[in-house]
Amino acid sequence: MHLMMDDQGGNNAVTREYRKGNWTVNETMVLIEAKEMDYERRMKRSGDHSEGRNKPTELRWKWVEDYCWGKGCLRSQNQCNDKWDNLMRDYKKVREYQRKVAEREGNDSKQRSYWEMEKNERKEKSLPSNMLRQIYERLEEVVEKKGAQTVAATAGGGGGSDPNITNLPYVMDRPMVSTFQPSLPPLLQHQLSAPIPAAIPLPLPQASPQLPPPPAPIIQPPPLSYAQPLPTIDV
Repeated sequence: MHLMMDDQGGNNAVTREYRKGNWTVNETMVLIEAKEMDYERRMKRSGDHSEGRNKPTELRWKWVEDYCWGKGCLRSQNQCNDKWDNLMRDYKKVREYQRKVAEREGNDSKQRSYWEMEKNERKEKSLPSNMLRQIYERLEEVVEKKGAQTVAATAGGGGGSDPNITNLPYVMDRPMVSTFQPSLPPLLQHQLSAPIPAAIPLPLPQASPQLPPPPAPIIQPPPLSYAQPLPTIDV
C-alpha cells in the first residue's frame, strides 16, 4: 500500500509504503504505547486552554500513525484504528471472564483461568483464542492509568478532564423551603393551611325605577266673607 503525503513543511511529497498482513507482537506493543502517549498529549493540551485555542485540532489517528512510524511500525492510521478496536474488544472479554473466575474462587469453582486454557477451550467459551498475556497486561496498565488520570482531573476541577466526560454544574432541582413552623392551635393551623378563596365580586347597584311626578296641588277658592251684604235679587 502506497500513500503520498506532505511533510510538515507542506512542500515535499513523501511516499509511505504501509505494511500488510498480521500484526507482530512488537508492532502491537508500539501501537499500545502510541495510544498511551496520544492520550497523555490530549490531556495536557486540554488543560492548557491557550494552546488548545491557538493550535488546530489534529487528527488523532494521524498522530498515532506518525508515532508508530517513528518506532518502526509501518502501519496506516486506518490499520491502527482497526487494530486498536480489536485489541480493546478482546481485552474486555478476557477481563470480564477473569473477573468472574476471581469471584467464584471461594465457591470451589472448577473454572480455569483464561491463561490456563487451550485455544479450543477458549473458542468454546466465545473468548479470544490468541490473546497474549504480555499484551493483556500492557493494555490493562494503559486502561487503568487512563482511568486514574481522568478521575483525578475531574475531581480537581481543572481543564484536564477527559473530553468525552462532560462536567455538569450542580443545579438544585427545587428551591429551598423552610420546614420550620411555629406551634399554633389546631384550628388556626387548619385556617392557615386552607387555601384562601378568591374574592367574589359584588353585584352592581341597579338603577331605581323613575316614579311619575306628583300631581299638582288643588287650589281652593278663597272663602266668602259674611261681613259683606249678599246681593239682592229682584222678583
